[in-house]
Amino acid sequence: MADGSQAMIAFLGVPADRRLLNEDRFNLPAAEQRREPEIATAKHDRLVAAGSLLTGVSLIGGAAIALYGGWQLLFNGGGVLDAVVAVIGVLLVATHWGWVHVAEYAGLSIDEHQQRVNDARARAWLSEIQPYPRFSVSTSVLDDASTRVERVLHQPVLTAHHTFTFVRETSDDKTYDADASAEAIAGAVETMRRQARIDTDRLRELWEAASTTYAAALNSADDEQQRLAAQRAAASALSEHINASLLEPPLVE
Repeated sequence: MADGSQAMIAFLGVPADRRLLNEDRFNLPAAEQRREPEIATAKHDRLVAAGSLLTGVSLIGGAAIALYGGWQLLFNGGGVLDAVVAVIGVLLVATHWGWVHVAEYAGLSIDEHQQRVNDARARAWLSEIQPYPRFSVSTSVLDDASTRVERVLHQPVLTAHHTFTFVRETSDDKTYDADASAEAIAGAVETMRRQARIDTDRLRELWEAASTTYAAALNSADDEQQRLAAQRAAASALSEHINASLLEPPLVE
């Protein structure tokens, strides 16, 4: 699918693979890689720490209150109030571990909510990725001080799970020796980058022409035959767009 062509039809209606969030994201151009980190929160840890503190306070405080109330009842002729104090102390001791469980439950609820938020952000980002080829240009300095300029193709591929991801491969490269002038290298890189943008834009337009027609036709499709008709309509739109683009003058340096 290096040139776009009719192979784009195979990607219609196919979602992006979640591997693009992790290991495969480096197969996208640097400008399109997901940089938004997952939002983390320290509320869980703070709640557990607070629960542990309340557990200790309940245990020690409850024991002290129970001993005080019991002492008053047994040795000082305490009344109803002292009995109530003793009962409260006993209840605090008996339930002191409850604070930890409550804090842990609240923390887990917060974590689950945050995970749902992160998953929603990830799904939104994946839904914006369109499966058309991209081109980018990168440079590197070799051990002999020469400069290598590469034109990289970021090509969409289908997975076994009927999703798409990207692979990257070098479609063209040129090496400038250490004696080459900086102006010559910079000029060559800029020309390659400009052509890479032009080629990427052309392929994006081809994809948009096909996917827009496919989505419009699919809205009225209710069976497999109509879905195939939607694909044929998309293929026709893609072909017309390709034919129209052939009438445009080529890039002249």
